[in-house]
Amino acid sequence: MVLGAVIFLGIFFPQFRIGLAELVSPILDPLLCMPIHIVILILATFTAFYSTLIQKLTVDYKKMRDIQQKVMEYQKKYMKAVKENNQFLIKQLEKQKNEINALQAELMSMNFRTMFYTVVVTIPIWVWLWFRIYNIAESGYHGLYSGVSRFEVVVPFKGLIHVSDPVIFIPWWLFWYFICSIFIGQMLRRVFRVGW
Repeated sequence: MVLGAVIFLGIFFPQFRIGLAELVSPILDPLLCMPIHIVILILATFTAFYSTLIQKLTVDYKKMRDIQQKVMEYQKKYMKAVKENNQFLIKQLEKQKNEINALQAELMSMNFRTMFYTVVVTIPIWVWLWFRIYNIAESGYHGLYSGVSRFEVVVPFKGLIHVSDPVIFIPWWLFWYFICSIFIGQMLRRVFRVGW
């Protein structure tokens, strides 16, 4: 978790991103013998598998659902008491407030724990893709998504584009990564019965 937190905070600094990308380059560079969209698909599949496995092993979904239900029931009762100006019920519910706050903190802790475990793998992959796609080693750092990538792909409705070209407001490579990761992640969640 500490490593995950360090990596998460470190990505806000360009030199950290570059150093992290150079660190994982010997492992990931051999993938560049394939077309870039296939490389991104493979890496998105790996991160989806890893994050699904982490969620399966670290989150007690039954307990999470129970906590969510208790918090929702409390909030409903509280809102109804406020709406009806039922001071007696409000006072009774105020006594439970510390318990509900503790449950919400536990829920947040569960979510943060999985996030910090997941970023240990996900962020190094993202920064490596960014490093290679924008050729940071040779062209230098000129902003997060500045420059035109040498990698090209053929996409529907547009034809041949650079993977750095924007889709709505994010670069195509990142859009493709998210699409693959979300789609494959949902399939893996069903296979591993995560969240059921």
